[in-house]
Amino acid sequence: MGLQKIILNTILSILKCFFICLPIKKNRVSFISIEGSELDSDMKLIYEQLDHERLDIQLCLLKYNKNIIGQFIYFLNCFKQLYLVYTSKIIIINTNNYVVSEFKRKGVIVLQVWHACGALKKFGNSISRQYPIKNYDYVLATSDAWTKPYSEAFSIEEKGIKTIGMPRCDILFDKEHQNIIKEEFLARYPMLKNKKIILYAPTFRGDLYSGFTAVHFDSTQVINAMGDDYVLIYKFHPLMDKATLEKHPRVFNMFKEETSTLMMMSDYMISDYSSIVFDYCILEKPLIFFIPDYEDYQKNRGVFVEVESFKCPMCFDENDVINALKKEFDHENMIRLKSIYFKNHDHYSTRRVVELIEGIIDGENHEKDCM
Repeated sequence: MGLQKIILNTILSILKCFFICLPIKKNRVSFISIEGSELDSDMKLIYEQLDHERLDIQLCLLKYNKNIIGQFIYFLNCFKQLYLVYTSKIIIINTNNYVVSEFKRKGVIVLQVWHACGALKKFGNSISRQYPIKNYDYVLATSDAWTKPYSEAFSIEEKGIKTIGMPRCDILFDKEHQNIIKEEFLARYPMLKNKKIILYAPTFRGDLYSGFTAVHFDSTQVINAMGDDYVLIYKFHPLMDKATLEKHPRVFNMFKEETSTLMMMSDYMISDYSSIVFDYCILEKPLIFFIPDYEDYQKNRGVFVEVESFKCPMCFDENDVINALKKEFDHENMIRLKSIYFKNHDHYSTRRVVELIEGIIDGENHEKDCM
């Protein structure tokens, strides 16, 4: 354990002695995240549908930064996290949380709203990490396919995996709402009207502590090989907000746009080990894997789901990508994947999650899924 961690643990242990004297507020629901200073995606959708008049809703949000100032701010943020972990009935998180894993109070319920609809790459306790993940009571999932992987990664009993869906998927199942979003998007980007849109959306390499890198992708080679009616839009992982591709008149950086919107707008998606490949299955559109580091990734990181099982094009260089884009699409295969990785094919997942939260607050038997 490093000196910083020792100091943090010592201070948190001292504060814990004071906070343990405070009562758990039975109507307090606290959102804790270090992925951004504002709520987004699943957390935002849940927050918006909760009863704010009835509940005491608290936010503890931070965009984690590895530099010295960022580390100090995170250090201070952990004090607020500890206070909320000791005074809230429910803690909602979307990333692994050190304070919860080390200092959770008995009687507090932790709901992990994992920022994904599955896990292609291994993560959590399934890989080497700086601290073991523990103390989660529930984890949201979209399918029983994730029961064993999530149980392993989060060190949680299988009954704690709630296959009631992810709020983020509601829009991908709601075609009427999608039409409105598409119109708004094209109003912002009129140059994309009547174009065939290729979305490139990879995950990062590395981790929060060693830093993040991106695999090289020659978007210019790819888009030049396609007709003038093709464009390529891209969005890197939120933790890589400075990453860009080479400038090209038919290549557009969409980092500020919602990933779900980009998936709706696209005609094809190129990704890798990112969990959004599961989200994309909902739309039943062509999915292409660009994995030039496939062998190294399998050896060093590992996966819960073998890429081959998707039966989608596996590309190891840009020429493979170009050929995959020009080949006939197997629509039936995407329907197969959708049936495997999504239990509920509707747009009511947010409602089910809110019902789960309300059931916990009301003291109901929340050992069963809210259906």
